[in-house]
Amino acid sequence: MNPRLSPSVSVIPLGDGVVEFFKTNTRQQVRLRTPDDTILRIVNGLDGTRSTDEIAAEHGVTPQSVAKLLSHLERNGILDNVEPSSDLDAYEVFRRPISFLQDFSTSHEHLVRMWCALRSARVAVVGLGAVGSWVACCLVQTGVRRFVLVDPDVVELSNLHRQLGYRTADVGRPKVDALADALGRYRPDLEIERCPVELGEGPLERIEGDVGLVINCADKPTVDQTSKWVGEYCMPWGIPHIVGGGYNLHLSLIGQTVIPGRTACVRCFERQLERDNEIDPARVKKLQVPNRKVGSLGPLCALNASMVAMEAVKVLTGCAESANANRRGEFDITTMDVSYTAYERLDDCDWCGEHGKYSGQGR
Repeated sequence: MNPRLSPSVSVIPLGDGVVEFFKTNTRQQVRLRTPDDTILRIVNGLDGTRSTDEIAAEHGVTPQSVAKLLSHLERNGILDNVEPSSDLDAYEVFRRPISFLQDFSTSHEHLVRMWCALRSARVAVVGLGAVGSWVACCLVQTGVRRFVLVDPDVVELSNLHRQLGYRTADVGRPKVDALADALGRYRPDLEIERCPVELGEGPLERIEGDVGLVINCADKPTVDQTSKWVGEYCMPWGIPHIVGGGYNLHLSLIGQTVIPGRTACVRCFERQLERDNEIDPARVKKLQVPNRKVGSLGPLCALNASMVAMEAVKVLTGCAESANANRRGEFDITTMDVSYTAYERLDDCDWCGEHGKYSGQGR
């Protein structure tokens, strides 16, 4: 393939022989210093119409020096890594997601590996409500095509203001069926396994085939309990899992990402949260309010889900490190700020610590 610049890269001469390559998708910068404007002239002419030898002859330099420059640009994601042969599945549909991944790639082969990892991964979304339904839709639009949908509930009229994919005509239908139909309207080539049962009844253990990622968006009986169930399923198999978060009191919780063997596990978070949330009974009385209902807004659910889906893309493709490993955040609607709290991996954790029951598990 004749070399050409990535369409997302801008070339900026900064003076004093410095050329900056700005990667629009990731806002990353790569700079080169040269004694003259030869490199600037070369890169401005990388339009895919000339070979390395032709570029060298045009600018009066050796093919070896051009090859060295191109190799450096390729390793840093500056060149267009999409070859005309187009062995990228569904490229015409997903050109923009592929373009995004391209900024993280070091070669066409690397780009293909990331895209194939996304397309072939099987993702379990547990809980198809205000966050889970949005997460599933975001992932379908990004290119994920294999899902396991877990939720025992039916669509209710009160769901429609914040849960994506459901319509008035779906009221009374199982959520797994209604959402599967909605996802199919995005893409007809999806593979979806439907599990309309409670998480506590062990649906994950009955999933047929491999699962590459589990995203927990279920809150019954509590998010803490469902996260523990998901963790107990994922840890022995080294399956990455994400706590999808939720919404409460103008704060949107952005949950943690767990990579078994590398990050703090659900149990690490649980122990440290118990410490942080201790209430002094001499100062504060905790009220028990039966059937408590809190407000919820679709935009907050969508914001939370978008961040969860972006974490999922990073975990599945390896394009970047997880941002929410060993931490979780809260989005404050009043300030529009996200504040994060760090949680460390505990050496004495009874799950992932040195002598924990899941010690040594991971991929």
